[in-house]
Amino acid sequence: MSVIAVLFGGQSSEHPVSLMSAASVLSNIDEKYTKYMVGITTDGRWYHYSGSVDKIENGKWQEDENNQEVILSASNAHHGFYNLKTNKIDRVDAIFPILHGKYGEDGSIQGLCYLSGIPCISTNMTSCAIAMDKEFTHIICEDAGIKMAKYLVYKKENCPSFEEMFEETKEKLQLPCYVKPAREGSSFGAHKIKNYEDFVKYVNDAFSYDNKILLEEFIDGTEVGCGVLGTNTTGEVYEVVVETEMYGYAEKYDGYKTKIYVPAKNISKEVQAEVNRLGLIIANILECDVLARVDFFNSSKGIIFNEVNTIPGFTSHSLYPAMFKAKGLGYRELINKLIELKLKD
Repeated sequence: MSVIAVLFGGQSSEHPVSLMSAASVLSNIDEKYTKYMVGITTDGRWYHYSGSVDKIENGKWQEDENNQEVILSASNAHHGFYNLKTNKIDRVDAIFPILHGKYGEDGSIQGLCYLSGIPCISTNMTSCAIAMDKEFTHIICEDAGIKMAKYLVYKKENCPSFEEMFEETKEKLQLPCYVKPAREGSSFGAHKIKNYEDFVKYVNDAFSYDNKILLEEFIDGTEVGCGVLGTNTTGEVYEVVVETEMYGYAEKYDGYKTKIYVPAKNISKEVQAEVNRLGLIIANILECDVLARVDFFNSSKGIIFNEVNTIPGFTSHSLYPAMFKAKGLGYRELINKLIELKLKD
Protein backbone atom coordinates (compact mmCIF):
# COMPACT_ATOMS: atom_id res chain seq x y z
CA MET A 1 0.00 0.00 0.00
CA SER A 2 1.49 3.33 -1.12
CA VAL A 3 2.14 5.92 1.58
CA ILE A 4 1.11 9.48 0.68
CA ALA A 5 2.51 12.28 2.82
CA VAL A 6 0.12 15.24 2.93
CA LEU A 7 1.75 18.52 3.98
CA PHE A 8 -0.37 21.30 5.46
CA GLY A 9 -0.04 24.60 7.31
CA GLY A 10 3.18 26.36 6.41
CA GLN A 11 4.73 29.76 6.98
CA SER A 12 2.81 31.84 4.44
CA SER A 13 -0.08 34.23 4.96
CA GLU A 14 -2.28 31.48 3.57
CA HIS A 15 -1.68 29.09 6.50
CA PRO A 16 -5.41 29.04 7.47
CA VAL A 17 -6.43 28.37 3.87
CA SER A 18 -4.02 25.43 3.74
CA LEU A 19 -5.62 23.90 6.83
CA MET A 20 -9.07 24.07 5.23
CA SER A 21 -7.84 22.57 1.97
CA ALA A 22 -5.84 19.80 3.64
CA ALA A 23 -8.73 18.73 5.88
CA SER A 24 -10.88 18.24 2.79
CA VAL A 25 -8.17 16.40 0.85
CA LEU A 26 -7.33 14.06 3.75
CA SER A 27 -11.00 13.19 4.20
CA ASN A 28 -11.24 12.13 0.57
CA ILE A 29 -8.02 10.25 -0.24
CA ASP A 30 -8.82 6.69 -1.31
CA GLU A 31 -8.46 4.08 1.41
CA LYS A 32 -6.05 2.14 -0.80
CA TYR A 33 -3.42 4.71 0.26
CA THR A 34 -1.87 5.11 3.69
CA LYS A 35 -1.96 8.76 4.81
CA TYR A 36 1.10 10.25 6.52
CA MET A 37 0.15 13.70 7.79
CA VAL A 38 2.77 16.43 8.26
CA GLY A 39 1.77 19.74 9.76
CA ILE A 40 4.06 22.75 9.39
CA THR A 41 3.76 25.51 11.98
CA THR A 42 3.94 29.21 11.19
CA ASP A 43 7.49 29.27 12.59
CA GLY A 44 8.57 26.46 10.26
CA ARG A 45 8.63 23.33 12.43
CA TRP A 46 7.46 20.09 10.81
CA TYR A 47 5.48 17.50 12.80
CA HIS A 48 4.11 14.08 11.91
CA TYR A 49 0.52 14.28 13.09
CA SER A 50 -1.47 11.09 13.66
CA GLY A 51 -4.65 12.48 15.23
CA SER A 52 -8.10 13.27 13.88
CA VAL A 53 -8.47 15.16 10.61
CA ASP A 54 -11.21 17.17 12.36
CA LYS A 55 -8.56 19.00 14.39
CA ILE A 56 -6.65 20.26 11.37
CA GLU A 57 -8.96 22.96 10.06
CA ASN A 58 -9.20 24.77 13.41
CA GLY A 59 -5.47 24.43 14.15
CA LYS A 60 -5.99 22.15 17.18
CA TRP A 61 -3.67 19.56 15.63
CA GLN A 62 -0.71 21.49 17.06
CA GLU A 63 -1.84 20.67 20.60
CA ASP A 64 -1.64 16.91 20.06
CA GLU A 65 0.82 15.42 22.57
CA ASN A 66 1.66 12.61 20.15
CA ASN A 67 3.10 14.93 17.50
CA GLN A 68 6.56 13.89 16.39
CA GLU A 69 8.97 16.42 14.92
CA VAL A 70 10.29 15.32 11.53
CA ILE A 71 12.68 16.54 8.85
CA LEU A 72 12.32 15.71 5.15
CA SER A 73 15.56 13.97 4.27
CA ALA A 74 17.33 15.16 1.13
CA SER A 75 18.86 11.69 0.70
CA ASN A 76 17.42 9.56 -2.10
CA ALA A 77 18.33 6.50 -0.03
CA HIS A 78 15.96 7.55 2.76
CA HIS A 79 12.93 8.43 0.59
CA GLY A 80 11.12 9.93 3.53
CA PHE A 81 11.15 11.83 6.78
CA TYR A 82 13.71 11.55 9.56
CA ASN A 83 11.73 11.24 12.79
CA LEU A 84 13.52 13.10 15.59
CA LYS A 85 11.59 11.21 18.28
CA THR A 86 12.14 7.65 17.04
CA ASN A 87 15.47 8.32 15.29
CA LYS A 88 14.13 6.37 12.33
CA ILE A 89 13.18 7.12 8.74
CA ASP A 90 9.45 7.21 7.97
CA ARG A 91 9.39 6.18 4.30
CA VAL A 92 6.77 7.59 1.94
CA ASP A 93 5.96 7.00 -1.72
CA ALA A 94 4.80 10.49 -2.66
CA ILE A 95 4.29 13.94 -1.15
CA PHE A 96 1.11 15.96 -1.66
CA PRO A 97 1.86 19.55 -0.59
CA ILE A 98 -1.38 21.32 0.28
CA LEU A 99 0.61 24.48 0.98
CA HIS A 100 -0.63 27.72 -0.54
CA GLY A 101 1.59 30.73 -1.18
CA LYS A 102 5.19 31.27 -0.11
CA TYR A 103 7.34 28.15 0.48
CA GLY A 104 4.55 25.89 -0.77
CA GLU A 105 3.57 27.23 -4.17
CA ASP A 106 6.81 28.96 -5.15
CA GLY A 107 8.94 25.91 -5.99
CA SER A 108 10.57 25.58 -2.56
CA ILE A 109 8.90 22.36 -1.44
CA GLN A 110 8.90 21.01 -4.99
CA GLY A 111 12.69 21.45 -5.15
CA LEU A 112 13.15 19.72 -1.81
CA CYS A 113 11.04 16.77 -3.00
CA TYR A 114 13.07 16.61 -6.23
CA LEU A 115 16.29 16.56 -4.22
CA SER A 116 14.95 13.76 -2.02
CA GLY A 117 13.83 11.68 -4.99
CA ILE A 118 10.22 11.57 -3.78
CA PRO A 119 7.42 12.20 -6.34
CA CYS A 120 5.65 15.47 -5.60
CA ILE A 121 1.96 15.75 -6.44
CA SER A 122 2.36 19.26 -7.77
CA THR A 123 3.54 21.13 -10.79
CA ASN A 124 7.34 21.06 -11.10
CA MET A 125 9.71 23.35 -9.21
CA THR A 126 10.62 25.77 -12.01
CA SER A 127 7.06 26.26 -13.19
CA CYS A 128 5.86 26.91 -9.65
CA ALA A 129 8.58 29.51 -9.13
CA ILE A 130 7.72 31.32 -12.36
CA ALA A 131 3.95 31.21 -11.80
CA MET A 132 4.34 32.49 -8.25
CA ASP A 133 6.27 35.56 -9.45
CA LYS A 134 3.80 37.75 -11.28
CA GLU A 135 6.55 39.73 -13.01
CA PHE A 136 8.13 36.58 -14.47
CA THR A 137 4.67 35.36 -15.54
CA HIS A 138 4.14 38.64 -17.39
CA ILE A 139 7.53 38.47 -19.12
CA ILE A 140 7.18 34.89 -20.34
CA CYS A 141 3.52 34.93 -21.32
CA GLU A 142 3.58 38.32 -23.02
CA ASP A 143 6.61 37.17 -25.02
CA ALA A 144 4.47 34.23 -26.17
CA GLY A 145 1.75 36.60 -27.37
CA ILE A 146 -0.69 36.25 -24.45
CA LYS A 147 -2.71 39.41 -23.71
CA MET A 148 -2.20 40.74 -20.18
CA ALA A 149 -2.76 44.01 -18.32
CA LYS A 150 -0.11 46.72 -18.65
CA TYR A 151 2.06 46.79 -15.54
CA LEU A 152 4.90 48.39 -13.59
CA VAL A 153 7.29 46.72 -11.15
CA TYR A 154 8.90 48.34 -8.11
CA LYS A 155 11.39 46.87 -5.69
CA LYS A 156 11.49 48.08 -2.12
CA GLU A 157 15.25 48.54 -1.89
CA ASN A 158 15.56 50.92 -4.83
CA CYS A 159 12.13 52.35 -5.63
CA PRO A 160 11.68 56.09 -6.23
CA SER A 161 9.61 58.37 -4.01
CA PHE A 162 5.86 57.89 -3.69
CA GLU A 163 5.34 61.06 -5.70
CA GLU A 164 7.50 59.78 -8.57
CA MET A 165 5.90 56.31 -8.53
CA PHE A 166 2.44 57.85 -8.50
CA GLU A 167 3.19 60.13 -11.45
CA GLU A 168 4.62 57.21 -13.47
CA THR A 169 1.59 55.09 -12.60
CA LYS A 170 -0.85 57.81 -13.71
CA GLU A 171 1.08 58.31 -16.95
CA LYS A 172 1.54 54.65 -17.93
CA LEU A 173 -1.42 52.86 -16.33
CA GLN A 174 -3.93 55.59 -15.49
CA LEU A 175 -6.31 55.48 -12.52
CA PRO A 176 -7.91 53.46 -11.14
CA CYS A 177 -5.33 50.68 -11.11
CA TYR A 178 -4.36 47.72 -8.94
CA VAL A 179 -1.38 47.03 -6.70
CA LYS A 180 -0.34 43.57 -5.54
CA PRO A 181 2.72 41.85 -4.07
CA ALA A 182 4.68 40.06 -6.79
CA ARG A 183 4.81 36.76 -4.87
CA GLU A 184 1.73 36.37 -2.71
CA GLY A 185 -1.65 34.66 -2.99
CA SER A 186 -5.28 34.84 -1.85
CA SER A 187 -5.29 38.57 -2.67
CA PHE A 188 -3.22 39.43 0.41
CA GLY A 189 -1.83 42.94 -0.13
CA ALA A 190 -3.88 43.45 -3.30
CA HIS A 191 -5.91 46.65 -3.61
CA LYS A 192 -7.65 48.96 -6.04
CA ILE A 193 -6.09 52.44 -6.17
CA LYS A 194 -8.17 55.52 -7.02
CA ASN A 195 -6.07 58.44 -5.76
CA TYR A 196 -2.77 59.43 -4.15
CA GLU A 197 -3.98 58.67 -0.63
CA ASP A 198 -4.89 55.14 -1.73
CA PHE A 199 -1.55 54.85 -3.49
CA VAL A 200 0.56 55.54 -0.40
CA LYS A 201 -1.58 53.37 1.87
CA TYR A 202 -1.88 50.37 -0.42
CA VAL A 203 1.65 50.38 -1.84
CA ASN A 204 2.92 50.29 1.75
CA ASP A 205 0.61 47.37 2.48
CA ALA A 206 1.75 45.45 -0.63
CA PHE A 207 5.39 45.99 0.37
CA SER A 208 4.61 44.51 3.81
CA TYR A 209 4.06 41.16 2.05
CA ASP A 210 6.90 41.25 -0.49
CA ASN A 211 9.84 43.46 -1.39
CA LYS A 212 8.68 43.47 -5.02
CA ILE A 213 5.26 44.74 -6.09
CA LEU A 214 3.28 45.10 -9.31
CA LEU A 215 0.98 47.90 -10.32
CA GLU A 216 -1.43 46.84 -13.07
CA GLU A 217 -3.91 48.76 -15.19
CA PHE A 218 -7.59 48.43 -14.35
CA ILE A 219 -9.36 45.78 -16.43
CA ASP A 220 -13.14 45.91 -16.53
CA GLY A 221 -15.44 42.91 -16.71
CA THR A 222 -15.69 39.73 -14.63
CA GLU A 223 -13.14 37.16 -13.52
CA VAL A 224 -13.31 33.84 -15.33
CA GLY A 225 -10.95 30.91 -15.50
CA CYS A 226 -10.29 27.28 -16.15
CA GLY A 227 -8.82 24.31 -14.34
CA VAL A 228 -6.07 22.24 -15.94
CA LEU A 229 -5.40 18.61 -15.02
CA GLY A 230 -2.24 17.08 -16.41
CA THR A 231 -1.28 18.70 -19.70
CA ASN A 232 -4.44 18.41 -21.78
CA THR A 233 -7.59 18.20 -19.62
CA THR A 234 -9.77 21.11 -18.53
CA GLY A 235 -12.89 21.41 -16.41
CA GLU A 236 -15.84 23.72 -16.92
CA VAL A 237 -15.12 27.46 -16.94
CA TYR A 238 -15.89 29.40 -13.76
CA GLU A 239 -17.22 32.94 -13.50
CA VAL A 240 -17.09 35.28 -10.49
CA VAL A 241 -19.41 38.25 -10.12
CA VAL A 242 -18.58 40.59 -7.22
CA GLU A 243 -20.36 43.68 -5.95
CA THR A 244 -17.21 45.06 -4.31
CA GLU A 245 -14.10 46.74 -5.73
CA MET A 246 -12.25 43.47 -6.37
CA TYR A 247 -12.27 39.72 -5.78
CA GLY A 248 -10.34 39.83 -2.50
CA TYR A 249 -9.83 37.54 0.50
CA ALA A 250 -13.28 38.11 2.04
CA GLU A 251 -14.94 37.52 -1.32
CA LYS A 252 -12.92 34.34 -1.95
CA TYR A 253 -13.28 32.65 1.43
CA ASP A 254 -16.30 34.23 3.10
CA GLY A 255 -18.43 34.68 -0.01
CA TYR A 256 -18.79 38.39 0.75
CA LYS A 257 -21.04 40.00 -1.90
CA THR A 258 -19.93 37.39 -4.39
CA LYS A 259 -21.66 35.05 -6.80
CA ILE A 260 -19.73 32.17 -8.34
CA TYR A 261 -21.01 30.24 -11.31
CA VAL A 262 -19.61 26.88 -12.38
CA PRO A 263 -20.19 26.46 -15.26
CA ALA A 264 -20.08 30.15 -16.15
CA LYS A 265 -23.56 31.62 -16.52
CA ASN A 266 -23.20 34.97 -18.26
CA ILE A 267 -20.72 34.24 -21.04
CA SER A 268 -21.26 32.39 -24.30
CA LYS A 269 -20.13 28.85 -25.04
CA GLU A 270 -17.70 30.32 -27.56
CA VAL A 271 -16.04 32.52 -24.92
CA GLN A 272 -15.91 29.59 -22.49
CA ALA A 273 -14.20 27.46 -25.14
CA GLU A 274 -11.68 30.24 -25.72
CA VAL A 275 -10.96 30.51 -21.98
CA ASN A 276 -10.23 26.78 -21.85
CA ARG A 277 -8.12 26.97 -25.02
CA LEU A 278 -6.02 29.83 -23.68
CA GLY A 279 -5.78 28.19 -20.27
CA LEU A 280 -4.24 25.07 -21.79
CA ILE A 281 -1.84 27.15 -23.89
CA ILE A 282 -0.67 29.14 -20.84
CA ALA A 283 -0.34 26.04 -18.65
CA ASN A 284 1.82 24.46 -21.32
CA ILE A 285 3.88 27.63 -21.89
CA LEU A 286 4.70 27.62 -18.16
CA GLU A 287 5.03 23.79 -18.20
CA CYS A 288 2.44 23.27 -15.47
CA ASP A 289 2.39 19.50 -15.84
CA VAL A 290 0.11 18.31 -13.01
CA LEU A 291 -2.49 20.91 -12.04
CA ALA A 292 -3.18 24.60 -12.38
CA ARG A 293 -5.99 27.11 -12.17
CA VAL A 294 -5.62 29.78 -14.85
CA ASP A 295 -7.46 33.05 -14.16
CA PHE A 296 -8.61 35.65 -16.71
CA PHE A 297 -10.74 38.76 -17.04
CA ASN A 298 -13.57 38.67 -19.57
CA SER A 299 -13.42 42.35 -20.48
CA SER A 300 -14.27 44.91 -23.14
CA LYS A 301 -10.71 44.35 -24.41
CA GLY A 302 -11.29 40.63 -24.80
CA ILE A 303 -10.01 37.79 -22.63
CA ILE A 304 -7.10 39.11 -20.57
CA PHE A 305 -4.87 36.64 -18.71
CA ASN A 306 -4.43 37.44 -15.01
CA GLU A 307 -2.41 34.73 -13.24
CA VAL A 308 -1.83 31.03 -12.63
CA ASN A 309 -2.30 29.22 -9.31
CA THR A 310 -0.27 26.00 -9.15
CA ILE A 311 -1.76 24.88 -5.82
CA PRO A 312 -5.22 26.44 -5.87
CA GLY A 313 -7.70 26.22 -3.02
CA PHE A 314 -8.68 22.59 -2.46
CA THR A 315 -11.72 22.49 -0.23
CA SER A 316 -14.64 20.53 -1.66
CA HIS A 317 -16.29 23.83 -2.71
CA SER A 318 -13.15 25.57 -4.04
CA LEU A 319 -13.07 26.68 -7.68
CA TYR A 320 -10.59 24.09 -8.95
CA PRO A 321 -12.50 20.98 -7.75
CA ALA A 322 -15.84 22.60 -8.65
CA MET A 323 -14.77 23.03 -12.29
CA PHE A 324 -14.07 19.33 -12.65
CA LYS A 325 -17.12 18.28 -10.65
CA ALA A 326 -19.24 20.24 -13.12
CA LYS A 327 -17.70 18.13 -15.88
CA GLY A 328 -18.42 14.86 -14.11
CA LEU A 329 -15.19 14.26 -12.18
CA GLY A 330 -16.02 14.18 -8.45
CA TYR A 331 -13.83 15.56 -5.68
CA ARG A 332 -12.55 12.17 -4.47
CA GLU A 333 -11.90 11.01 -8.04
CA LEU A 334 -9.99 14.22 -8.81
CA ILE A 335 -7.70 13.78 -5.81
CA ASN A 336 -6.95 10.19 -6.67
CA LYS A 337 -6.31 11.05 -10.32
CA LEU A 338 -3.73 13.64 -9.23
CA ILE A 339 -2.02 11.06 -7.00
CA GLU A 340 -1.98 8.51 -9.81
CA LEU A 341 -0.44 11.05 -12.21
CA LYS A 342 2.71 11.19 -10.08
CA LEU A 343 2.85 7.62 -8.79
CA LYS A 344 2.99 6.28 -12.34
CA ASP A 345 5.88 8.61 -13.34
